[in-house]
Amino acid sequence: MSENLEQQKVTKREHPIAKVMGWLLTAACLLWLGWMARALAPQKAAEASMPSAAMMGGAGGAPPVEVQAVTEEEVNLPNTYIGRVEPIQDVELRAQVGGYIKSIHFKEGADVKAGDLLFTIDPEQYEARVAVRKAEIGQAEALLDRAERYLNRLERSDARAITQADLDTARSDVAQGRAAVKQAVANLALAEFDLKHTRIFAPIDGRIGRTVANVGDYVMPSLGALVRIVQTDPIRIAFSVTDKDYLKALEKIGTNRVEDVLRIRYRLPTGTVSDLIGTYDFEDNTMSADTATMSVRARFSNPNGLLVPDGYVTVLVDFAKPPKAPVVPQEALLTDSEGHFVYVVDEAGIVQRRSVTSGMIPDGRVALRSGVKAGERVVVRGVQKVAPGKPVTTASAKEADGK
Repeated sequence: MSENLEQQKVTKREHPIAKVMGWLLTAACLLWLGWMARALAPQKAAEASMPSAAMMGGAGGAPPVEVQAVTEEEVNLPNTYIGRVEPIQDVELRAQVGGYIKSIHFKEGADVKAGDLLFTIDPEQYEARVAVRKAEIGQAEALLDRAERYLNRLERSDARAITQADLDTARSDVAQGRAAVKQAVANLALAEFDLKHTRIFAPIDGRIGRTVANVGDYVMPSLGALVRIVQTDPIRIAFSVTDKDYLKALEKIGTNRVEDVLRIRYRLPTGTVSDLIGTYDFEDNTMSADTATMSVRARFSNPNGLLVPDGYVTVLVDFAKPPKAPVVPQEALLTDSEGHFVYVVDEAGIVQRRSVTSGMIPDGRVALRSGVKAGERVVVRGVQKVAPGKPVTTASAKEADGK
């Protein structure tokens, strides 16, 4: 009896410690359960958001893919070349005679027309030379007239009254007189030529540049060019075509049908593509041995002056009448050791592998020269899930993007 009482006292003394330990153990269990709940929540949410295995093409199900119909479009991706702008005509004007510049009749940088007066060299000395030459002609003609009259008198005289030497001398004087007249006429022509070249005219239409001579400057032929005129409209763009591109074009269309088959445009350094179509002008008669390129020139109208001589532009060469071809998104085109191919889904939802021949790639799409036709559906997403001859479930790429 006494032992039971002693045990109850001990139990009553130990009871508060056990109670505290129980609370701590309970709290630890609750914390562990909360942490596990938070860790498992994303996994359960992902599992809840996933469709069933049958819907997602699990074991025994058809895998889902996105498809897009093949379209037939005009494919006209241009070949690009670096082009240099050059004038069709340009001329450097030089003084033909020496003299002082009397007047200048143009503004530097202005457009001029053929026949416009540009410079006037002081003409006084040349006008005087013309007058002298005209006087020399009169003098020579007078001497010739006297010699001819004297010869006529001798020829009408009695042969016994004159000597043969006198007759020969008279005839020689006439011949010399005629030669003197011709020489005087030629001297007048030279003097008039010099006088004419005291006025310098523009030989072509174009834009005139900076002049090296001012009013009062003495100029002469040895001074060099006084000013340069370049033709700006029409104008020419020269660009080099690789031997491969040149020969390929020659094989397909020849040089006589370039304008009918090809379209030549240009892009300015600002990025602007001109609406003007160039005219094939000519090509060099030899291939460059250093660069294996053929220099080609195209002529353009230049009403706004956007093509500046010696400037650079990008030449765009494409088809005047672009061909149509089946086009698919670039992600539909696959490649392996056998070459390019696409996966085509037929009406029954069965996948077919089609070998294709690819062409140009404009704007993230691929033009195909063979293998598919317009209207067929190609797999664009989910290609890793499909196999030739197996069924798939399809959704259009537009619908998938909308979701």
